[in-house]
Amino acid sequence: MTVTPLQLAAIVSAGVPGLYPVAALPSADDTTDFDSAIIIDSAGKRWRVRSPKNPEASVRLEAEHVILQSFSAGLRARLPFLVPTIVGSVLVNGMQTFIYTHIPGSHYEIDELAEISSYAKEDTENLATALGRLIATIHVMPETIIEDANLPVYSAEQIRERRRAELDRVEALNKISPLLIQRWREQIDDDAMWSFRPRVIHGDLNEDNLVLDQKKVTAVTGWSEVCVGDPALDFSWLLGCEDQRFSEEVLNVYIEQMPQLPDSALSLRAHLYAEFALAQWLLRAVEREDEEMFQQALELLRDLEDSLLASGELRLLKIAPPQ
Repeated sequence: MTVTPLQLAAIVSAGVPGLYPVAALPSADDTTDFDSAIIIDSAGKRWRVRSPKNPEASVRLEAEHVILQSFSAGLRARLPFLVPTIVGSVLVNGMQTFIYTHIPGSHYEIDELAEISSYAKEDTENLATALGRLIATIHVMPETIIEDANLPVYSAEQIRERRRAELDRVEALNKISPLLIQRWREQIDDDAMWSFRPRVIHGDLNEDNLVLDQKKVTAVTGWSEVCVGDPALDFSWLLGCEDQRFSEEVLNVYIEQMPQLPDSALSLRAHLYAEFALAQWLLRAVEREDEEMFQQALELLRDLEDSLLASGELRLLKIAPPQ
């Protein structure tokens, strides 16, 4: 059930006693899973409210609540970016809706981020450098934060097996090209790709979760997927940028910043995650019985196959196409 901005304003009033909403503004978010808004109160202060649309989204918000509560004042002070603070919650449709402090700033598409980075003055840090440092900062966070919050801690082999299980489910649908299935299975079966040290990762890092002010990253939001996992996952979103020099520079800065040299297959796994995200989207569509989402995912997967064939990265096989 969709929650309107006016209803979200009323939720803020119920969740934060003494707060009187006077206006509601749109807020960047995953509209498939969340209803969100920026609420302005009678004192002119702004608040962000997020309401889950389904049980899966509710679990994600609960996880984010746990991790944000675990970020002590000392840890927050050491971070080179702000993170939201949850100030209240209200039960709506049987699920918790959360109210956050609002961090002012703007959101940009990934190609816009690359353009901003390219126009940086020579004597200032460009955005690619800042992002490389930012990701490194997250990845060297103490793992005890995740463990103490009872959030997932995965080994490299567990991560690999999770991808293998998902691939089996995708293949069973008999809807995706066998060429893609074979490509992904070969990568998952390649032992050399899965020898890495798991680290604290954001887990859902992308342009929607980066807040910029004066074209500098000031905050990171969307901490619902944080865990000890594969560092490569936090780089997969960068591969959607048309200017690959931008993503390469982010990775190079990251490598320079890390206390230990990252594994040599990190970039390869980032590419795998970027591609396989489309198959995961297809699985979500099946679980939700969403035909429109299903067809969109299939179209994107066909585009991916065409692109990989054109680049020579996909080998043709003498096998029948899926029905």
